[in-house]
Amino acid sequence: MIRTGLLRPTTLPRLILWGGAGLIAAAGALSAQPLLALAALGAMALALLLPLYTRVSGIAMPPGLSTGVLGFCLAAFVLGEAAGLYRDSAVWDLLLHGVASAVLALAGVAMALLPTAGAPPRTALWILGTLGVGFAALVGAGWELFEFAIDAVFGTNAQRSGLPDTMGDVAANLAGASYGAVAAQRRLRHGARWPLSGLLVSFCARNPIIYGDWTERGFRANDGHDRAARQEAG
Repeated sequence: MIRTGLLRPTTLPRLILWGGAGLIAAAGALSAQPLLALAALGAMALALLLPLYTRVSGIAMPPGLSTGVLGFCLAAFVLGEAAGLYRDSAVWDLLLHGVASAVLALAGVAMALLPTAGAPPRTALWILGTLGVGFAALVGAGWELFEFAIDAVFGTNAQRSGLPDTMGDVAANLAGASYGAVAAQRRLRHGARWPLSGLLVSFCARNPIIYGDWTERGFRANDGHDRAARQEAG
């Protein structure tokens, strides 16, 4: 049966973003702006890697994550590089570093839940958050090394002002990663719906093959048991 009616609320932004990326790529090609076309096509290619990975591995990604990656890549490649926002605004680069690190910290927490198959661990949740921050910091450090390498080998200017740019990126990475870790802990322990925290819950819930013991309510129930135990001990 063919369904009719309005598009779902999440469908329209997705169509606008993907359609806009295609139009930007076409406009860049037609107007002899290869950098603009390459930036848009590169953003689309990176975003399509997630559904491709799902198809190959069977690991499902959170709904909308691929479109979110597209939006992030457009912000970095098209607005940042092609449109010059990296050059004109120091805040733009720091903002993107912060967002990326927050998502990476959530991914780190998800990986830290693998040994328990998604069940509440015996350790405190702040330890999972620390592991998440460490994972995000590791990826961030690797990115800074990559920027240094391409500047040294190809003579580019990825690091711009050198040490100040690198230290600013590191600070933004740590700030974003710390937010991601706290958002994960608040979501698991108290059900607080902080921005981006739904990625962690959705990923675990959609992959029972690796998170067979996952239940979001289990963390809050475990918190109640911990409080009761502390009261009895007191």
